[in-house]
Amino acid sequence: MPKSAVVIVVAFLIIPHSLGPSWAVDIHDSAGTAGAAFLKIEGGSRPVGMGGAFAGLANDINTIFWNPAGLTAVHDRELTAMQHFSFADINNQSIGYAQRAHRLVWGASFLGSFTEIERRVGPTEEPDSTVTAGGFATGLSVAYPLGTGMSIGGTAKFISQQLDIQNAYGVAADIGVIFQLIGNRLGIGVAVQNAGVLDGGETLPMLLRAGLAYRTWTQSVTDVPEGERKALWTYVADANLPLIDAKPSFHIGVERWFYDVIAARLGYRIGLNQNPSDGLALGIGVRRSGRDALANVDFQFDYAFVPDAYVGNAHRISVITRF
Repeated sequence: MPKSAVVIVVAFLIIPHSLGPSWAVDIHDSAGTAGAAFLKIEGGSRPVGMGGAFAGLANDINTIFWNPAGLTAVHDRELTAMQHFSFADINNQSIGYAQRAHRLVWGASFLGSFTEIERRVGPTEEPDSTVTAGGFATGLSVAYPLGTGMSIGGTAKFISQQLDIQNAYGVAADIGVIFQLIGNRLGIGVAVQNAGVLDGGETLPMLLRAGLAYRTWTQSVTDVPEGERKALWTYVADANLPLIDAKPSFHIGVERWFYDVIAARLGYRIGLNQNPSDGLALGIGVRRSGRDALANVDFQFDYAFVPDAYVGNAHRISVITRF
């Protein structure tokens, strides 16, 4: 492992333990006060397989849910869809699309979470009726490079929350910046997400993400054009700082591509009194180019597994298409 990557990983392991043991047992004074809690669900499978660290890497369409500045990594068009199988029959989905228009990249996204709640007026075996509860956010994003090593981006979101007979609507914004240094080996990203309100003045789960990523290349960066470079090893580390109703969390991960076809991912999350609990995340990925009529289309399939003994195991599957 390169020395720079070692420093990144060690620093993010030390930080949460140096904050003191009392912080790990206290409950945030505003816990549970933010609305539209489904916005805390992270989109995509690849980032989750690396422990939820992606703000500094941000190099595919998944970044539309993590750091919109990273959309400048999209070369033509990318489309992704994700299904998250979680506890209590809660269904989480995300869809993202991005397209380049000269130097500017624009995108659209959907993130939703839904479940069915049974209604009963007595202790019957079958429910009298069911109602769908949950919410979704649709977003429109833009990203623009400022020079060769810096990009900025933002997302405007419309939010809808349905809780039985009560509906709420709101607007929010994400804004991010990313720096690519050392020949695009080192990435530094910062993003503020969910800055907005629901109607009635209810706050949203606003979050500050800060991340680092370090990549090693299959070839010398002087031999291959930037758009064709393939990362062999990628090391990532993020700090998530909720600004409303939760404690910080810290995330580290690694990704290794084999023969530019199969990826193995491993991550770890350290949370300070925030669900999901501390623990590992595992992921795999497969990417191939289409043939015949699909010769100009690339496909990538990703899977992430997050075990949790308290709330149940979570599985994510997603696909990315580049065309």
